[in-house]
Amino acid sequence: MLRSIGVISLVLISTVACVPVWQTKPNISPESLFETRYKNLIELEQWKIKGRTVITQDKEAWNVGLRWQEDRGNYQIKLEGPFSQGGVTLEGKKGHVVLTTADGKKLSATNPEALLMEAAGWNLPVSALRDWVKGIPYRKETFESVNYDDKGRITTLVQQGWNVEFLRYVPFGSHSMPSKVFIKHPDLSLRLVITSWNDIK
Repeated sequence: MLRSIGVISLVLISTVACVPVWQTKPNISPESLFETRYKNLIELEQWKIKGRTVITQDKEAWNVGLRWQEDRGNYQIKLEGPFSQGGVTLEGKKGHVVLTTADGKKLSATNPEALLMEAAGWNLPVSALRDWVKGIPYRKETFESVNYDDKGRITTLVQQGWNVEFLRYVPFGSHSMPSKVFIKHPDLSLRLVITSWNDIK
């Protein structure tokens, strides 16, 4: 009898051992997976993206081309098409931002939100977007709620009165990055589609 039990146990162990690794499901919570993602993503300081966004405010909507580059805290954001002059470029670093229109006019301020409000009347959360576009909450502010998928990627986020939905992710090196993000506020909404993530090195 003892011998039979031993044989059965051996068979069960062998069967489990033969299950392919890819069929096993890791017993790791989405929150724990996100913590690992977060640590990796805050170290990602050099990247560039290209895409399009639709900005809606009141009853008006603008279809805007987007080119965005980040390099260790310095950034350049080109918004193409929303202005009669053909677009604007935001170039910033900590505490100083310059907005340049297509005809060469320059405006400067301590933050990008003030410049876009002056130039277009848009209350765009550019500072927060620098984190949201990477799939993490804005690090300088607390958030009200967050949800994750089973891979630890944010699916919905509520922060600073904005509702942020991450609808699609794509590979970028060893990372999984947002490629479709909808951002809503009572006064303004932003539908962002990123067509490419690239390294600037």
